[in-house]
Amino acid sequence: MLINSIKNQTNNIFMNIEVLLENIPESEFNTIKGGFLTWKHFYHLIYTLEKYFIDPSNYSDPVFHKNYVCITNMENDNKMSKNKINEYYHNVKSKVQDYLNILNDELLEEKISFEEMEFTRLELILSQFRHVFYHIGYLHCCIRIEKEETPEYIY
Repeated sequence: MLINSIKNQTNNIFMNIEVLLENIPESEFNTIKGGFLTWKHFYHLIYTLEKYFIDPSNYSDPVFHKNYVCITNMENDNKMSKNKINEYYHNVKSKVQDYLNILNDELLEEKISFEEMEFTRLELILSQFRHVFYHIGYLHCCIRIEKEETPEYIY
C-alpha cells in the first residue's frame, strides 16, 4: 500500500515537471524566472531528485556536472539547453522508476548515512516530494506573474 502511494506521488512529480518543460520554450531557458536562470531551476530540481531520492551515500555526479552548477543562486558561465535538461530529466526519471520497482516496506525503513546525517529511505523520498513540489510551485508562480496564466497542475 505505502509503496503504491509513493509511486503515485512520484508519478505526479514527473507529470508536473513534464508540464513545465512543455510550457517553457527553449527561448526562455536562459532567461531569469524569480531571480534565477530558468535552466538552473530545472537542473537543480532534477539533480537533487537524482542524488537524494535514491541513495546520496552512493551517488556520483553526472559526467557533465560542474561544481556549483546545481546551486540556483550561484553565478557561473555554464549554460544548459532545454534539450540537455530534458535528456537528463528522462534519465533520472528512469532511474527513480527502477528504484521504486525494487522498494519494499523493509527497504523503506533502512537507514542511510551521509554527510554526518542519517535518514531512512522513506524520509529521503518524502524530503524530495517536498523539495521538488516547492520548485514546481515556484516556477508556476513565476509563470503566473510573467504571463498571467499558469500551466496545468497535476494533483
